[in-house]
Amino acid sequence: MIRLAWSVLERVLPRAASALIMLVLAARLAPSVVGIYAWMVLALTLVQTIGDTAARQTAVVHAGTASGALFIGRFRVWSAVIGGALLAVVVVALLLTQAAQDRWQVLALAPFVFVPAASAAGIDALVRLQRSARWKDIASNQAWSSTCSLLCSVPTLLVTESLLASALQALLAEAGFAILNRRRAARLERPADTGTRRPELTGGVFRDYLHTALFSLLGWGQGQTDRLSIGALAGGARLGQYSFAMSLSRSIGDAAALAAINVLRPVLAEAARDGRGSEIVAVTEASLRRSLALTVVAAVATTIGVHLFVAPFLADDWNPALALVPVLALSVAPSVVAWSVTAVLQAESRMRWASPIKAVGVLLSLPVGVVALTDLQLAAWLVNARELIVMALLLLAARHRAPWRGGLLALCVVLVGAAVWYLTRG
Repeated sequence: MIRLAWSVLERVLPRAASALIMLVLAARLAPSVVGIYAWMVLALTLVQTIGDTAARQTAVVHAGTASGALFIGRFRVWSAVIGGALLAVVVVALLLTQAAQDRWQVLALAPFVFVPAASAAGIDALVRLQRSARWKDIASNQAWSSTCSLLCSVPTLLVTESLLASALQALLAEAGFAILNRRRAARLERPADTGTRRPELTGGVFRDYLHTALFSLLGWGQGQTDRLSIGALAGGARLGQYSFAMSLSRSIGDAAALAAINVLRPVLAEAARDGRGSEIVAVTEASLRRSLALTVVAAVATTIGVHLFVAPFLADDWNPALALVPVLALSVAPSVVAWSVTAVLQAESRMRWASPIKAVGVLLSLPVGVVALTDLQLAAWLVNARELIVMALLLLAARHRAPWRGGLLALCVVLVGAAVWYLTRG
């Protein structure tokens, strides 16, 4: 439980730093300028989803193997060159499409181009710390890097009133995190069996990465398809309400859930490697009991916090969005089961089953925009239905390794939450 607490802290800190920068940006800059920043963040999250996130998950499974080490070395180059080039293209596109008076703000986003390289520089060290269960060290490193990035970026924003502050925050946070992780990892004793695993356990690392990257890309698409379909079909006002509600409702729960998965993934990988596959279900079920409890606490805390501390300061126009928060907060429960099953499939090198299921999730996101034309509340419940369907399909894909009890518990969380919502909404 202590490891999970440190992992939660490690996940929450960068979100808090980004949120603070966004608040200061909104207070100091025009909405059009903040919109430029939003486009850059959208591009960065896409690059990180198919790059850094997928690579870390793959590296945890194959750490300590010859092919795993080869993959990490090559990924550093791929991330710096390809990821940086993609972000550079976005900067150029923004330069060509923005008004003349805003182009200097676009140029200030240039440091974002180096964020993928900074992230990849510490991937091997982060994996070693995770596999050694050094979650306290990871959280401490995240705290120091986030704090130092804010100390540099907030004054920059106040003095220059430019997007350079946001770009510096992202770059300094990732670079600092990588440097601190490498320093901590250097103190760990290196495993004696590095590169000596049997070929059948080390082969296929690049194939596993491609499956994981595709799955992550589809997950990104699933989340963005909600927004794209609502924006295209229901209009900007409803898109704004839905996006605001999603941000309020899932931030804490997602951070807690992803932290639990980060703790679970190296444990499952080690069990699969050592031929202890029979332990996978028990370990996953135990992790889900803790993580689902965290998501319930997060949902309740979010709903109460929004009612007490956010609603009084917002205009009545935001009431439809605030009404969505308790409904969307419930959707974290099936999501965390789906992410846990994904970790099981990764540990057993069966990620090929996950991507087609995630594609189903993308298709199921389209009706959300259609329904949002007339009823945002029903659209939020469709999000829960989509997450439950994706969870069920992944459980079926995991077969005898599926944590069915965790899936049933997530279903109960949604059903009980729906009953409470129905009884108290008046």
